[in-house]
Amino acid sequence: METTAALPAYPRLSERLIADVAVVGGGMAGILTACALHAEGLRVVLLEEDRLAGGVTARATARVSAQHGLFCERLIRDFGEHLARQYVMAQLHAVKQYRDLIAARGIDCGLTEAASRVYTAPNGPELADEYAAARQLGVPAELQAVQGLPFSVREALCFPGQASFEPLPFLAALLPGPAIYEHSPVRDIRGRLVRCDGGSVEAGEIVVATRYPMLERWGFYRLRLRQEQAYLLALANAPRIDGWYLDADTRGWSLQQRGDTLILSGGLHRCGENRGDSYERLRRQAKLWFPEAAELRAWSSQDCVTMDGVPYIGRYSAVTPHLHVAAGFGRWGMTNSMVAATLLTAGILGRHYPYADVFSPDRFSPAASIEAMMEGALYAVRGKAKRLYTSAERAVSEIEPGHGGLVRHHGKQYGVYRDESGALYAVSPVCPHRGCALEWNDDEKTWDCPCHGSRFDYTGKRLYHPARAALKSLDATEL
Repeated sequence: METTAALPAYPRLSERLIADVAVVGGGMAGILTACALHAEGLRVVLLEEDRLAGGVTARATARVSAQHGLFCERLIRDFGEHLARQYVMAQLHAVKQYRDLIAARGIDCGLTEAASRVYTAPNGPELADEYAAARQLGVPAELQAVQGLPFSVREALCFPGQASFEPLPFLAALLPGPAIYEHSPVRDIRGRLVRCDGGSVEAGEIVVATRYPMLERWGFYRLRLRQEQAYLLALANAPRIDGWYLDADTRGWSLQQRGDTLILSGGLHRCGENRGDSYERLRRQAKLWFPEAAELRAWSSQDCVTMDGVPYIGRYSAVTPHLHVAAGFGRWGMTNSMVAATLLTAGILGRHYPYADVFSPDRFSPAASIEAMMEGALYAVRGKAKRLYTSAERAVSEIEPGHGGLVRHHGKQYGVYRDESGALYAVSPVCPHRGCALEWNDDEKTWDCPCHGSRFDYTGKRLYHPARAALKSLDATEL
C-alpha cells in the first residue's frame, strides 16, 4: 500500500551532528544500510527529504527475486562468466538474507515463498539458451510447460524459492536503530559535510542512496542512467496463480499473486514517453483475462536503470573515497537493496564482499558505456532542441477538464492543466535540472522530463529527482 502509516515519525534535522556514517535517502536501500552499520556499533545518521519509505518503496510489489527477466545470457556476454556469476550469487544470497533476517527476528510481514517465471508467447523465442546460462551460473533453474493462465504460453523459465513480503511492516520491525531525520532534504555534500536546511552532519563516510544519484560533480551518472515507468492494477476476485510470471518481452504483461490480490503490470516506457492510455490498456487487458475481477487500485512505479542492467553500488567516483552510492536498481529494488546494504557495509568496515566487482560504479564496458552515454546525450540534446524550436499551437480553450498540454499565448509557452472544475494551472514547461522540454503525462497528471526522468505534478511540485527545484508557476489569468 502507498502509505507510511506503519512507520514512526521522526524530527527534522535542526543542529550540527558528528557521525561515523551519514546515509542520504530513506528508502529500502538507505534504511537497510543504516541499520546494518548501526548494528556494527557505528554512529549512523539517516537523512530523508520527506517520509521514510514514502517513495518507490511504498509503491513496490516487493518481489525478492534473483530472476531479473532474461538476463543470464546477456550478463555472460557483456561481463564474462566470472562477473556474471558474481551478480547472480549476490542476488541469491540477498533472497536468503531476507528470509533469514525475517525468521531470526520473527517479523510479521507476510513473507511468502513463491516461484518466479519468465514466460514466452507461443510465437516467442525458446528459452533453452537462457536456461543453460542460468544453470552455468549456478541457479537451480527449471524449464517448464505452463498451464492455468488465461493466455497461451510457449514455455517458462522458473527460479524456485523466491519470495515476496510487505515492506513497511518489515522496515518498522528494524527500527528504531540509527538516528533518523525526516523532512530534511540534503542540499549539498562538500568534503565530509552533509548540509540540510536546518542543520548538517559531519561524517567520516557518506552513503548516497537516493535512487538517482544527487551529486553531478562526479561520475557522469546523468549520462549512464535512464528512468522508466510501469503501470499496475491490483485485482480482487481474480483466479489465483502460482507465484509470478514475467513476460520475456519487457513491453508485455506481468502477473503476481500477493495474498488474495492479483497484480497485473505492464506499459513500460521511458519517462517522458507516455502515450496517455497506459491505464486504459491495462484495464482492457484485465477485463479480457479476468472479466469477473474488481479493480482495487491503480498506480505507477518509476525505476532508475543503468544501461548495462547492473546497479551502481560502491565508491561514488575514483576521487571520492569516503563517498558511496547505491543506484540504478531497475525493477529489482528489493533484492538489490539488500545487496547494496551488504556490499556498502562490508566496504565501509574494510571487509571482503565476494561479489563487489560486478557492481563497481567505476566499471567501463566499451559497448554498454559508450552506447549509454550517447543515448543520454542524445535525449538531452533532443530535449533542449524541442524547447527551443518546437512551436505549441494549441489554444487554451482546447484543454479539456482533467487534461493538460502545451499552450502558446502571445509568443510565450505555458504548461497548462485544467482540473475537473475548470480551474487552470500554468507552469513553465522547462525542467529546472538541465533545461529540457517537459512532456505532459495524461495518465498521471504530471509533467515528465524525457532527458533524465524528473517529474512534477500539475502545480509544479517536484515529485522525482534529479531536479532539485519545483517548476516555475505562471499566471494562468493571462491565458
